[in-house]
This record gives sequence, C-alpha cells and structure tokens, in this order.
Amino acid sequence: MRDFVEHVLAFDLKSARSFWTLVAKPGQLTLDWAEGRRIQWVSPFRLYLGASFLFYVALWLSGLALLQIQATPMTLDALNAAGIPPHADGTPVYQFEPAMLVPPVPPLEVPPLTSQRLQSYADEAGMPKLAAIVQKILANPAQLNEAADVWMPRILFALVPLCACLFALFRARRPLLFLDHLTFALHLQGFIFLLAVAMMPVWYRTDHLAASIIPGLVILAYGTLAHRRAYGNALWLSALKVLVVLAIYLTLLLAGLFIVAVAALSLSFV
Repeated sequence: MRDFVEHVLAFDLKSARSFWTLVAKPGQLTLDWAEGRRIQWVSPFRLYLGASFLFYVALWLSGLALLQIQATPMTLDALNAAGIPPHADGTPVYQFEPAMLVPPVPPLEVPPLTSQRLQSYADEAGMPKLAAIVQKILANPAQLNEAADVWMPRILFALVPLCACLFALFRARRPLLFLDHLTFALHLQGFIFLLAVAMMPVWYRTDHLAASIIPGLVILAYGTLAHRRAYGNALWLSALKVLVVLAIYLTLLLAGLFIVAVAALSLSFV
C-alpha cells in the first residue's frame, strides 16, 4: 500500500507538465494519448488519482462539508406562491435542499408541525421511514457528511466509465477506441477536481449563486474545448454533447450520493 501511494504521489517534471497541459490545453492530453504520444505524459489514471488526492486533501483543510441538507425558512411570499399555509404555532416552515461543498450546517431540531409535514410527504412517497431519517440527519448533520465522505470517491470513480460510454455513443470525426473515451473522461474529471480545489476558499466564504454558476460554466467551456480538440467535432456540437453528458453526470452524482448516504445512515439508525 505504501509503495502504491508513493507511486501515485511521486511528483516530478513530467507530472508538473501533465497537470499544466491538462489545465492550459484542454483535450491535448487525450489527443496525444489516443495518437500514441504517451511517453512525455503521466498516465490518465495516475493523473486522475493525483488530482483526486489534491481534492480530498484540500477538502479536509478547507473545513467544507461534502454533503449537507440545508434548511431554509420560507418567507410568506414563498409560502403563498407554493400554496403552503403558515404554521399555526408560528414556527418556521422550512425548505430542505441537499447541498455539496458548503460550510457545515448547524444541527436543527425540527418543529412538530414541520415533522408532521415531512411524515406526510414520506407517506405519500411510500417511504414512511424516510421522515425519521431526515430528522435525525438534520439533528446531526455530521453523520450525513461522514457517509458522503466514504461513498463519494466510489461514486465518482464509477461515473468515469459511464461518462466514457456516453461520449462513445456520440459520433466523432476521429476514429476512437473505448480506451480513448475513458481517457477523455478521466482527464475531464481530473480538471473538475482541480477547479474544485481552486474554488474551495470562495465556497467557504460565500453561498452566492454566482459561486456555483461560474464554475459550472467554466467546466462546460473547458469540456467543450477539450472535446473539440480530442474528437474533432464542430464547437457547437461539442458544446451540446458535453452539456448533455454533464447534465446526466451531475444528476447521477447528486442522486447516487444522497441515496447511498441515506441508505448507509438508515442502517445505523435501525
């Protein structure tokens, strides 16, 4: 195990050049790898591992939580727009949303009427035990984050071949093997790791919408340029393909992470 870690983390001029090219020349590493110019670059898998290592170290240092449920009191206007009556006892009506890479949220004791509303929603969804699990998560948010810390690396790694399959479904102007699509997916995920590392100080200081939108646009722009260079498609077509894959990727990431984290917690609450 020690030899494996040392091999992954060994940093030399070749590694530095590979990371720089990954960021500064989108798609060039994938293109060179597909065309056999490999000796000057770190392998895609090792680059992925190096970027993921930097991500998790930065996450630990930043103090950000990987996954939390944010409870936001709804305003009267929001309640009227949603057709939800205010609580008769004057307690807030909360809107619950999963959030990733945010400062840890404080524990919340769910008011009785909110608890009843959660139970009603859970019963309608056919998952009556879900309400109790959500309330326990809100009372101890750190437990959800700990479960997410365990499952996040596995889900991200599982999404890499899935993204490769999605990119393989689209026709490219260049003849590419599945290994080339896998290489592209590894490089794209590696860039996302590095961008997240750069954004962590911003995410810790603000939850402004722009702090989420701008990185998403950067990933889309990077993915488009990388896809155009590696696959040889027109710019607009590359943008469309990358947008579709990223939308599926983000949906599966959030859903998968939340499902497995809640499932793991439900076992601990039995």
